[in-house]
Amino acid sequence: MRKEEIAFLAQMVDALEEAGANLEQTYLREEYEKFDQAKKMLIQIQKKISEVVK
Repeated sequence: MRKEEIAFLAQMVDALEEAGANLEQTYLREEYEKFDQAKKMLIQIQKKISEVVK
């Protein structure tokens, strides 16, 4: 794995953690539209990570 890919993955992991925290907060505040947006963002980040890891 190249250095650039590792740096990208590190950024994606940070974004994934942030998106997970956002997902939890929107759920607890019962902001279901924002929850759905946060869930979609989480899935997009996971897909990007999977593409790099392949």
